[in-house]
Amino acid sequence: MTATLRPTARFPLTPDLQPLARQAEPTAPLYSLEVIAPSGRAPQLDGWTVQSWPVASLGDLTIQARPHQAATPDDLRAALTRAGFTPLGPVRTHR
Repeated sequence: MTATLRPTARFPLTPDLQPLARQAEPTAPLYSLEVIAPSGRAPQLDGWTVQSWPVASLGDLTIQARPHQAATPDDLRAALTRAGFTPLGPVRTHR
């Protein structure tokens, strides 16, 4: 007799997705800039979705950040500074 296995999960399992409440608005601007990262790691900023690359001409990392709510480049600089990072150069805005 062959047993039939049935999945027990009751919700879809999708890796690497943030909870809906924490995802950036798709129409929100995307900001990029370079930073000095004391730990060499990407910043974890509340209210922002952040990606980073270890390629930078001025600092340690190049980051791209998209706000979860309305925010300006100055808000991003302030959030980075509070997290212990040093923003460098201009903040570029991409739509």
